[in-house]
Amino acid sequence: MAKNEIKVRRRLIDDTTLQRHRNYSLVLKQHERKKRIERTKRFFMYSLLIALVVILLLTLVSYILVRLEKNRELKQNNTKTAQAAISFFEDSFSHL
Repeated sequence: MAKNEIKVRRRLIDDTTLQRHRNYSLVLKQHERKKRIERTKRFFMYSLLIALVVILLLTLVSYILVRLEKNRELKQNNTKTAQAAISFFEDSFSHL
């Protein structure tokens, strides 16, 4: 734009421009309120997302620990059963 076009544009003030500038403080307050609400929403959404991820991780870890414990118990029971069977056969064939 040339300098004279900018000067002409500055001079042109119509009713809508005046109305907009009259309510500028109100518009600014509404804008600040909307920004604050948006930040609050974003904070709660991220907090909720982080909480869900933590809960899922804790659930996964507890499931893995329970499964490991069950496998450990099964191995102990299998070795005890095998040892009992071996001792049973040793006792029954030791008389021969």
